[in-house]
Amino acid sequence: MTRKITLTLFSLFTALGFSQTDIASSNLFSSGPAAWPYVFTACTVNDGNQGEQQTLAINITSLPSAGANYQVYKTTANGSDFFSNAQPLSLGLNTLSVNAVSFARAVKFRFSSGDIVFDSLVLNGSSLYGDDSGGGGTGGEDCTGTSNLFNSGPAAWPYVFTACTVNDGNQGEQQTLAINITSLPSAGANYQVYKTTANGNDFFANAQPLSLGLNTINVNAVSFARAVKFRFNSPDICFDSFSLNGNELLGLEDFNSSVLAVYPNPATDKITIDGVENISSIKVYSISGRLEKEVFNSNQVDISNLASGIYLVKVNSGNAVLSEKIIKQ
Repeated sequence: MTRKITLTLFSLFTALGFSQTDIASSNLFSSGPAAWPYVFTACTVNDGNQGEQQTLAINITSLPSAGANYQVYKTTANGSDFFSNAQPLSLGLNTLSVNAVSFARAVKFRFSSGDIVFDSLVLNGSSLYGDDSGGGGTGGEDCTGTSNLFNSGPAAWPYVFTACTVNDGNQGEQQTLAINITSLPSAGANYQVYKTTANGNDFFANAQPLSLGLNTINVNAVSFARAVKFRFNSPDICFDSFSLNGNELLGLEDFNSSVLAVYPNPATDKITIDGVENISSIKVYSISGRLEKEVFNSNQVDISNLASGIYLVKVNSGNAVLSEKIIKQ
């Protein structure tokens, strides 16, 4: 089944009057050291936490020209400090997760620039800035029973979203699905993770309940290529944001369908971008979020050496980022 991929035009958000702010102006952040001057505190050792997972979802609408990074700080079981490696931020929904532990601890998200502009910031499903739905949604809404993001599954799990397959070139990277749920059936709904193991066997996780608001589902990284699928038991799970590994897959595709043209599609070798002027870069991502190709100051990309499958093309033009799905044959 053909997937529906978001076409996101960030300048449109401003034109429509969506509220946004930058990190330097927001009172959600405290001061940090010179390398990481803006700090968001998720929890502290003495606030009563029990080591729960901390998930920060920030929908970024603008970044400085040189980009920006974040770093996770946390305390360890013996009270020492741990600083993660710097990680780049991207336009769109960024979901930053720190796995649960069995002890009280501090967790902070540190940012390298005050010029990171965002229109939604959510901690553990609670909206702290922007849309009260807390998902960084783009204004569209869909349900598992009507969205073509899903393939058909067995009777118990009839709606299946495929994050990666054994033969798509993945190297066992972590898979993170973030879905902002706006409506559930009266009896509730569940999801199940399916994945393949190192010896090629199938693994089915226990069913887990979904809740209203932001649901972040993580499948930890491994050292081998594998398949990962998220399976759902109801057609009546409705959502306004759906992202895989930070790439938003639901949103404004119908409104902006005439803005960007990518042809031929399906394609076997080169694709051409039309309808956009002053293209600074074109990036081609796998459906699991891995960057496969990047070209600068051109409206063509050679994809002849990519494996067959579905890809996301992101076109940067001035302050706008537009995305479109392509099929490589």
